[in-house]
Amino acid sequence: MPSLVDVTPDRLYKSGMAFTLTLKPEVEQRLRELAEAEHRSMHKTVEVAIEAYLDRQERDEWTRQAARRVFEEDAEFFEMLGDR
Repeated sequence: MPSLVDVTPDRLYKSGMAFTLTLKPEVEQRLRELAEAEHRSMHKTVEVAIEAYLDRQERDEWTRQAARRVFEEDAEFFEMLGDR
């Protein structure tokens, strides 16, 4: 069995970043109610919300880039439509 000296810090602690989040009382209450309704901890509820936000931002950026490519590739077509 390895001694604590041989164990890397990431194995001693949970991975990820820990920080303090200060919420307005009304936001904290809404979070508490949502967490209870979903049978989750407040921590897990915040984690799920952040992941959803990041996923949405990534999708939105992909959509913007795709639309930009279409407009650039078909600029002539869109100009023709604008002349009507």
